Amino acid sequence: MVSAELAAAAAAAGLAQGLVEPSDDGGTADCIAGWFGDGPADEAQLAALETALKEHGWQVMARNRRPVPKVALISGSWRLELHNGGLLNTATLVARHSTEACDEAFRREEETRGPRG
Repeated sequence: MVSAELAAAAAAAGLAQGLVEPSDDGGTADCIAGWFGDGPADEAQLAALETALKEHGWQVMARNRRPVPKVALISGSWRLELHNGGLLNTATLVARHSTEACDEAFRREEETRGPRG
């Protein structure tokens, strides 16, 4: 459901989807929802994206413009980070489900990966 909301908000803002991230096999697939654009968004698209997310019930919790525009949003137990540009040079939406089961799955995944990821 969250993935569909992110895709709908991006489409409403006129953003084109880029490469789709592969699904996760490590138990966190139900804990992460993401959308990746085919490039960075302009200011009007970012404003439209934020408006569309708010229409889906997301609330802005924090905003940072430098070095790369980033907005943190929340909807229930989901936490969303909206990035624009950066290392991937694209608009990205990555939401994490903050529940006990997901927090445990993320912890296990981090332990498995080790310090270098």
